[in-house]
Amino acid sequence: MNFTRFCNGEAVATAAAEAVAVECRRAVAARGCFHWVLAGGSSPQRCYQLLRSVDLPWDRVHCWFGDERLLPTGDSERNETAARAALLDHVPIPAAQIHAITGDDPVVAANAYSAAMAMVDCFDLVLLGMGEDGHTASLFPDNPALTLGELAVPVFHSPKPPPLRVSMSFTALNNHRRCLLLVTGAGKRTPFARIQHGESLPAGMVQHVEWLVDSSASPEA
Repeated sequence: MNFTRFCNGEAVATAAAEAVAVECRRAVAARGCFHWVLAGGSSPQRCYQLLRSVDLPWDRVHCWFGDERLLPTGDSERNETAARAALLDHVPIPAAQIHAITGDDPVVAANAYSAAMAMVDCFDLVLLGMGEDGHTASLFPDNPALTLGELAVPVFHSPKPPPLRVSMSFTALNNHRRCLLLVTGAGKRTPFARIQHGESLPAGMVQHVEWLVDSSASPEA
């Protein structure tokens, strides 16, 4: 595993924000735009807050979502809502370049997001987190969505509410130039150790990942 241990969650967030800034500037210089996949969950939120004050070519940024809870637009439990509060409503990204997952039917919403993602040759940066069961995005252990190959997949019977979601598949998540997976808090210690020991949990199935881990999730041996 390619992982770096940090002293705490703030240091993880700072390192992640610095990486986003580097990759954004690099992508815009090389290709004219930056396609960035945002993560839900608690670990990335501080990273987003830190990026508010960074001078970046925000008008060239395209934001995508690794997964979404199928709840009404603006619902406090949506990943889009959290990302807007932490960052997107504070920087001048054109509205058309924030690619939200919408709808209430997982199959229809997943098909629409797959079609939208087809415009992207390769994501410049994928940012992910990990749950206490080892899931990433909305790819949960033993869920049928794990084996689907479309770019976006419907998720039914999520073990965490709400039960209906859409997630990027491994096909989409692995189509990246760089991927960071943030792991913070003692609750992540067990799944991180299981992945280190070779267990096939979903977060460990993303390819070519840089793990940014705090000392609570991965204490010194």
